Amino acid sequence: MRRALYERFGSVGLGSKTDEPVPVISTQMTPLCYLVGEVFGCKTHFSQDHTPCTVPLRLAEADLETLEPPEVMNTPVMQKLAEDMDWLEREYGHVIGDLNPQGILNNAMCVADAEVFVLFMTNPGLAQRLLRIVTEAMIQVVRYIKTRTGTSSVSVTNIVAQVNPSLFVTSNCSTTMIAPRTYRQFLLPGEQSLAEALPPFGIHHCGSDLARLAPEYRQVRGLEFLEVGWGSDVAAVRGLFPDLHLNARYSPVKMRDGPPATIEKDVKALIQAGKPLEKLSLSILGLDDTVPDEKVLAFFEAADRNWQ
Repeated sequence: MRRALYERFGSVGLGSKTDEPVPVISTQMTPLCYLVGEVFGCKTHFSQDHTPCTVPLRLAEADLETLEPPEVMNTPVMQKLAEDMDWLEREYGHVIGDLNPQGILNNAMCVADAEVFVLFMTNPGLAQRLLRIVTEAMIQVVRYIKTRTGTSSVSVTNIVAQVNPSLFVTSNCSTTMIAPRTYRQFLLPGEQSLAEALPPFGIHHCGSDLARLAPEYRQVRGLEFLEVGWGSDVAAVRGLFPDLHLNARYSPVKMRDGPPATIEKDVKALIQAGKPLEKLSLSILGLDDTVPDEKVLAFFEAADRNWQ
């Protein structure tokens, strides 16, 4: 994979010239988001040409009331992960990489499915109990991986490898579905626990509405990194976080469908809105074989020109 990237995009710094094997515990190219779900007993659905999909447990309220925190390192998925890491270390002398540990609400949905949103309104105490259990399990998973490989979130967003490999970045994909007050009541305590247990701490928000949740994220002490989903108001977010590193995401759909001139215009706008440059990066995720190589090169070239 790395050699193929180099052959096509080595001119802009992607991939590796050598094709020697890399002792990596995951692809680091695809978000394998099933780990914490399987810690709680979820099954993972694998299919061709798709990322793995967690099948929610859909536990009823009565089952959630008696849900016990999992013995994380005694679960089959973590035991297999440890065995694979041990094998890589024996064969190559070291192991790198990580698996996306998702975010608190994402993982709570693995346990209770969409009913977790109902619990916010009908049984807030039970919702908070579930979120606390999920948060503690995430802390144990991330600590183990980071202790073994030195990273925890390259598989969450590859840009972490260049910004600060020690970052833990929680995935707030599903917070786009809740109100700011719901975040404040139910998720803020858990994210503060993550920030304190797993510094340095960052938040990935891939929705187009980050400006709506950004005032709530400001309450998280120790936040050092914030990923800005495409379509969000980068300038507004920068106004709230003048000293934070922002990673502005670009749209793979726009890259596929738009001409190079549109890519140039969009990249320039992201850079202008996200300054200062020393606290800004750009990235893109989700490209497939429908995106021509010249569009990928246009993205890098536009960033290089406008960064100057």
